[in-house]
Amino acid sequence: MAARNWFLGVVAAFACACGNNGGSTGDGGGGDDGGGNGLDDGGNLLIDAPPFGGSCTPVVGAPQCSDCADNDGDTRIDGFDPECSGPLDRLEDSFATGIPGDNIDATMQDCFFDGNSGAGNDGCNQHVCCLLQASNKQQCHLLAPDADENKYDIAECYQPFGTVAVPTKCQMNCGKLTSPGCDCFGCCTICDAGGCRSVIVNPSVSPACTDMNISDPGPDGMDPDTNGDGMGDGTGDEPCKRCAQTDCGMTSCGGATCILCPGQDPSSLPTSCNGMTACPMGYVECDSAGNCPVGSYCSSGCCSGAIIL
Repeated sequence: MAARNWFLGVVAAFACACGNNGGSTGDGGGGDDGGGNGLDDGGNLLIDAPPFGGSCTPVVGAPQCSDCADNDGDTRIDGFDPECSGPLDRLEDSFATGIPGDNIDATMQDCFFDGNSGAGNDGCNQHVCCLLQASNKQQCHLLAPDADENKYDIAECYQPFGTVAVPTKCQMNCGKLTSPGCDCFGCCTICDAGGCRSVIVNPSVSPACTDMNISDPGPDGMDPDTNGDGMGDGTGDEPCKRCAQTDCGMTSCGGATCILCPGQDPSSLPTSCNGMTACPMGYVECDSAGNCPVGSYCSSGCCSGAIIL
């Protein structure tokens, strides 16, 4: 793990929380993914993350999650905002990306970080109720009413909830794109004022979820973690659906790891971290200005892979 003083990460959040994203790390062509073709609604080429020259300067027209500006006024910029999934994410105020064809499948979940829906080009494909750990089709319908519970088969769930190994293609294409604290399918451990929870951030599954209601127990007001497994009270009424991470790109965060979860206040890390934060193995830290190597993106202070279309 690469350690760094958390103060630098905070400085980066206010100075330039976006990575240098030139180059290409696409996850392969072909397949049936919808949208995510690198064009805007008018057929014009999307602007990638801006180039950097030592300090960050907001660039007009760049996607909100790589324009070096605090678009939603929450004091968190680009990759330091939990609602940013990568440099092509157009919306800093929502877990939706705003990319045509993305976030459209409430049933089958693929790589959340590749800017499109469908497993054709990333090899990741499992029912959302695997992430919700539904015990049967009836509970699947309760937890994910917008999904097709008839397609749910526990025997097809990926490990560790199921017995199926995550395909190598999925691991290779998507694992490198995940932000610290997330798995390939957008089950992320995110923190708000009420604490940290593992939730599905895909708006087709958790349409009411924001970075401000992560720990909200829902209308019934029941403790979302009564039995200590982090999976909620079993009613599925939380605005941010509780989930269990899959063995794909999964990186632990918070606590003794000293790795910042999305949205986490560095001061909430234990004293054993000695005021330092860390990055998961295989990740490098962003520099003090929030810059990353070509083809990567500064997310919560660590450089993760980035899709450049």
